[in-house]
Amino acid sequence: MNYNDLLKISAGVLALLLYVPLIIGAWRNNGAGQSFAMWALWAVLDTLITISLILQNGNFWLTAGFATGSIVLSLLLLAKGRFAWGRLETAILLLVLVCLAIWKFSGPQMATVATTLAIFIAGLPGLIELWRNPQPAVARIWLGYTIANLMALLGGSAWTIEERFTPGVLAVQTFALVVVGYRTKPGSASEVFSGT
Repeated sequence: MNYNDLLKISAGVLALLLYVPLIIGAWRNNGAGQSFAMWALWAVLDTLITISLILQNGNFWLTAGFATGSIVLSLLLLAKGRFAWGRLETAILLLVLVCLAIWKFSGPQMATVATTLAIFIAGLPGLIELWRNPQPAVARIWLGYTIANLMALLGGSAWTIEERFTPGVLAVQTFALVVVGYRTKPGSASEVFSGT
């Protein structure tokens, strides 16, 4: 095993371990605030991208960690009877269908690009919500995902779509979530007391 492989595998393990608090929280809180439908759709996107990367002999460990975590969490929420469907779930379902169509007509490499961009787009509502309501505790979780994404990016053996596109895009996305999650809202107490 070389350095690149070690980084890729470590990124996948870290990505999976970052799901543990979510799974424990869903178990303890009976899945409150989470939906099977949402996590099942994320699981489909994560699985699509993992399979497309495996078919290209690409950098798949990170997305395999995401897929495994999403599948476990969605199954737990299903067992807890947590099902909700709204506009966001409908939008993500449409993204899944577009990714499947792109894969069918253009192959796994274009499916990798499409699914990565779909994951990025599907994450925008979370970024907007974090912008409206910054939460350092949530930002710390996204920091862990940023580290996992950067490990996978550095572990890529070449600057190709199948090796570095997905972790690169996801690193940008998760780093944006870290920055937004740690920001101070204008007019907040910490800003007033700091004299800024």
